[in-house]
Amino acid sequence: MRRGTTLLLVACLGMLAAPAGAAAPKVQKFAEVERGFWLRSTFGISLSLLNHFGGSGQESSLWPPGAVMTLEAGVDFGQVASLHLALQGQQVLGSRDLSGHGSVPNDTDVIGIMLGGRFNLVTGKRLAWFIKAQVGYMFGMPEVASLGDGLAFQGGSGLEYATSLRHFFIGLEVLAEYMMSHGGLGLLVTPTVKYVF
Repeated sequence: MRRGTTLLLVACLGMLAAPAGAAAPKVQKFAEVERGFWLRSTFGISLSLLNHFGGSGQESSLWPPGAVMTLEAGVDFGQVASLHLALQGQQVLGSRDLSGHGSVPNDTDVIGIMLGGRFNLVTGKRLAWFIKAQVGYMFGMPEVASLGDGLAFQGGSGLEYATSLRHFFIGLEVLAEYMMSHGGLGLLVTPTVKYVF
């Protein structure tokens, strides 16, 4: 009798502790590939393909590569497109032939503020192939290098991969660059790292 009473009491207490119809605990789900607001950094090389310093015949035929670095902030619109604002620093290396003085270095640094967008042509679970275009204003320093300030247009393509580390993407992009102030044409090749919030 005592054993039966004890079992009945334990059963009643168990029913009070777990009310009928109580839902199972929810498991939080994480998106494997995040989309939304992001920051991206690039660091690569800048190749001069045409005269960046103005004046036909004033530059030597040797155009060594310089460094280019960009910090971008943007937002994704779903899985297809994004808009961004970028601050870009670029190094243009070269030389000028001065009459009677021979060839002298004509290196310069360029800082640009760019606004652009990107469209994903192919998007898989983790890999995307995209086209990208941006326009902005470039400031050349120092002025003695004869690289005038002006509008710059950039466009090209790239690949981006969502790593197994959540929020992080890595990639590679290749952009052609045209500077209106002097008709300079360049090529930017940059690995990328992106963090999505």
